[in-house]
Amino acid sequence: MAKEVKKPRSKPAAAGGRVRKLTKKQSRAKAKKNVKARQPLPGSFRLSWRVALIFRQHWRTLGGIVLVYLLLNIIFASGISNASTAFSTIKDDLQASGGYNLWHAAGGFASLVGSAGASGSSTGSTLQSVLFVIESLVIIWTLRHLLSGQQMPVKQAYYRSMTPLIPFLLVIFVIIIQLLPVTIGATVFAAIATSVFPGTAVASVFSAIAFILLAGWSLYMVCSSIFALYIVTLPDMQPRQALRSARDLVSYRRLAVIRKVLFLPIFVLIVMGLVIVPLIIFASAIVPAVFYILSMLAILFIHTYLYSLYRGMLE
Repeated sequence: MAKEVKKPRSKPAAAGGRVRKLTKKQSRAKAKKNVKARQPLPGSFRLSWRVALIFRQHWRTLGGIVLVYLLLNIIFASGISNASTAFSTIKDDLQASGGYNLWHAAGGFASLVGSAGASGSSTGSTLQSVLFVIESLVIIWTLRHLLSGQQMPVKQAYYRSMTPLIPFLLVIFVIIIQLLPVTIGATVFAAIATSVFPGTAVASVFSAIAFILLAGWSLYMVCSSIFALYIVTLPDMQPRQALRSARDLVSYRRLAVIRKVLFLPIFVLIVMGLVIVPLIIFASAIVPAVFYILSMLAILFIHTYLYSLYRGMLE
């Protein structure tokens, strides 16, 4: 197993026992050299294949974790009933718009994805968020032990994975702050385009450019901070130290990491679409249940993919 914590190397000593401090340019050159000496990052499809192999090897433990999460979501957050309610509205819109052809079914799937996680009450939304955090910690803790050769029962995974809860929440809070540029930018510039300068091509172009720039800024920051979620779950790890370690881990290969991170939601949506769209056309009655199960599996896939990428960066 690749070591997840590396001790900093001592700086070269000058004559007389004094430590020679590298200049900023020398430190940057040394960091680039160290990055080039590492193994290249695995490709996105190769990472997806690794995830499939992990699922195949540890399907009992990981499947049990997802099953517990699914039941907790149904009992405490009314997860499947929310999906059923959302799909009922989408189904009515599909019938009103002319039936269940491929184009309308794809639009229905997009609407279903957009309504995912929505709840009819603030209490339900809060419980869903709490369960998502708990499930994320359980998955990360389990993956760390399974990939190190230890077999972990599902019950033990839920009992022992909550130790780094507070540091984990603090890192999530930092990620939320880093997402503010794209969130505020999308809201403000959409309002400008529709209210201040409605219907003008110039306003649309400037809004799109501003949104892309703000989205790029958020993505630049988040692409390293998401790996702090996995680092901060290590024993005796502080959130600031985890964020700094994640930034150093991504340093000088950020574009490659961004490509692999962007691949993840696209791949997940394509796979889910290939399953859900035909069901909307031919078996709409089971769409809410299947979509709900796929959503639970998607969370497991995302964490396993990102954790595999994190381990790949350590090699």
